[in-house]
Amino acid sequence: GCPNWLPCVICRAMENAEPGLEVPTPLLHLALHDGTAAFLILRLLPPRTWWQLRALSPEWRQLLDDHADSCADRSPSSRELDWASRRRECVGLVKLLVEAAGPLRTANEEVDFAGCVYRAVHFGSTGPLQQLLRPLAAESFARRAFASGVIREALVQAAVAGDADTCLAVLQQHGPGSAGASSRRLRSDDAAIALKAAADWHLMSPDDVPDGQRKAVDEVLKAVF
Repeated sequence: GCPNWLPCVICRAMENAEPGLEVPTPLLHLALHDGTAAFLILRLLPPRTWWQLRALSPEWRQLLDDHADSCADRSPSSRELDWASRRRECVGLVKLLVEAAGPLRTANEEVDFAGCVYRAVHFGSTGPLQQLLRPLAAESFARRAFASGVIREALVQAAVAGDADTCLAVLQQHGPGSAGASSRRLRSDDAAIALKAAADWHLMSPDDVPDGQRKAVDEVLKAVF
């Protein structure tokens, strides 16, 4: 059977693994805090599972994230810790797992990966979002049409939600002047489309996004022009 620390979602995935896919038995006897063991197990699971694990506890966030604001526990004792101390608690496996997830070769892999990006946008989790968006800049990670479509849709969703920080996070990774391949960078036309989508949503649901948030999004996107 599975050890007590191993969540049932992982146990089920291991039990239902494809024939010939073996998980070395010694891994099951290692402690959860062993980052190497966790990486070897988690990389067998689809990306959407990493997000589900992040939501289970602060310990999972510490294991997966690499930025203090996200992985720190929200308990009073944790809030007393300074930023550097919290930063040291983070392991940051998500970055390695994202890199190991590519290249995306099948439609199912693309859909699964895109779902993770959109979920990060929905929850305004800019740290994990940037980690997910970063490899899309590489020609070898995913098809150009897929990568460009996901990046544009992430910007549109963030704009419609009135989330200026998430818009900025997308532009930092794939905006004009970013380090990614030029064919995958967002341009002024993409920012204009996001602005129009946000304006259209405001017309349909004028009370959904506060004016302050909407103006902040406008400022971020108009800076691209």
